[in-house]
Amino acid sequence: MARSRKEAIISIRKLIIFHHISGKSVWNVTKLVNLSHSTGQYVIKCFREENWIENKVRKGRAAKLTERDQGFIIRKFVKNPRLSALKVSAEFNEKFSTPISPETVRRVLRAAGLNGHSARRKFFVRCEKQKAHAFLRKINVK
Repeated sequence: MARSRKEAIISIRKLIIFHHISGKSVWNVTKLVNLSHSTGQYVIKCFREENWIENKVRKGRAAKLTERDQGFIIRKFVKNPRLSALKVSAEFNEKFSTPISPETVRRVLRAAGLNGHSARRKFFVRCEKQKAHAFLRKINVK
């Protein structure tokens, strides 16, 4: 899944540090760069304590799909359970700029609790036959 909050760009962080060193208050600096007061305080605190401005290193690969993309895939299968992962991935690749494989679609569905189920095709039973079956069931129950 994608991150819920954006980080301040490194150039903006450098600007915050520059203005803070030049003697401006945190409130004035954050108004200048159009960020929240707490973000400005955090950037200044990290610079004072650890003397860094860059992003922290994270473990693992970043998520390819956002929550919105995953919702698109899940809605497709909820609307039509007979769709194949191949067809949904092809449609996703046409609509969005992020190319995905059918296996990615399967992973999203498994995470949502839709594990390999497909709608079963039921045979058409005419009205007369339905009534006959219902009648037979009543006889057997008694």
